[in-house]
Amino acid sequence: MEQRSYICLNCQNPLRLEFAQRRPDSADSEKKSETVITEALTGHSRNLMKLISDAQFPSDAPVCNVSFTFLKTICFFIPIFQDCSDALVKEMDAQVTTLDDEVKTYQTYITYLKENHPTTAIPELKAKLQNVADEERDLELQLKKLLCEEEAIDTELQTKRRAAEASSETSTELWKKYRDNLRQVFDDQDELHSLESERQYAEVQHRKLIDTNVLDLCFHIWVDGIVGEINGFRLGYLKEAPVEFTEINAALGQIVLLLEILLERIGVQHHELVPVAMGSHSYIKLRRNGNDIENYALYGQGTPLSGSSGIDAGIRRFLQLLEFLLKELKDRNKNFKPPYQIHAESLVDNGVKYNAVMTLNTDVRWSRAMALMLTDMKAACAQCDALRAPI
Repeated sequence: MEQRSYICLNCQNPLRLEFAQRRPDSADSEKKSETVITEALTGHSRNLMKLISDAQFPSDAPVCNVSFTFLKTICFFIPIFQDCSDALVKEMDAQVTTLDDEVKTYQTYITYLKENHPTTAIPELKAKLQNVADEERDLELQLKKLLCEEEAIDTELQTKRRAAEASSETSTELWKKYRDNLRQVFDDQDELHSLESERQYAEVQHRKLIDTNVLDLCFHIWVDGIVGEINGFRLGYLKEAPVEFTEINAALGQIVLLLEILLERIGVQHHELVPVAMGSHSYIKLRRNGNDIENYALYGQGTPLSGSSGIDAGIRRFLQLLEFLLKELKDRNKNFKPPYQIHAESLVDNGVKYNAVMTLNTDVRWSRAMALMLTDMKAACAQCDALRAPI
């Protein structure tokens, strides 16, 4: 009997095969068996249980200590080191048990299906399944379409988001510019209001200055009782209230200066007489044909009304200039009427003449004449201011 060397497919140990009846000596069978065993021994993927189940002869699936009955022929593989048949049988029994459980489960489910789902509804269920499959396919197509749309929308959203960020930055810059410009506008408005207030204040002050008679401010004339005064200097003399010539000379210098200003203000000049303001030594100049003829002093010394003052001629010339001024003012304003009329060297008050010269005059009458003359001067100041062109 021919002996071959085999290896257990499970433990890979050498086996000795004893045949009770040899398998048919066929070249094809021998070649096939060797090919299968070679595949098993070389580690090709092959199911051991399937290999044993498909074996027709013991040599087709050598395993330790396992017996096969094929056509009432018994053969044994005698293991040299260990037996593997028990483990294989146990595994096969476990698989059979598992398969029996699965068969029972499937049988139970089949019974349940038969009881609850009769076979008459199978075409309907197949149609419904087909509809569901078609719907699923349509939904998949819609899903693909929606995914494409979502991708396009995401792309557009990203583009718009970048544009929005750029627009936000631009908006921020514009807002900053607007804020700065608005602050500048507010500052300019505040400055404009301040300038407008200053302008209005300046306009009010200017109007006040326009309405103010500068001559009244510069030459304050005041008559209290009999004796009058100009800029604080008394122009009069009473025995009970005597006034020195120094004060009278200063007062006469003030009225000469005022007369000179009034003539200049209305733009006229006497053809012969010229007032010359020299403070306490003022005088009236007589000029003819451009030549100075004589000076008439308006300042004296000694005791007033003593007859030796030497200012009577100057007072007469002053009254001539004052009368000339009042006549010029009346020519410009027909409604103007001097408070007191001048006749030669006297002033008239209610038909009473008061002589302005000191010679052969009383202190009361002379003081009254000077007060009347100061009143005419004050009226002339007011009329000159009224004739001023409006600004």
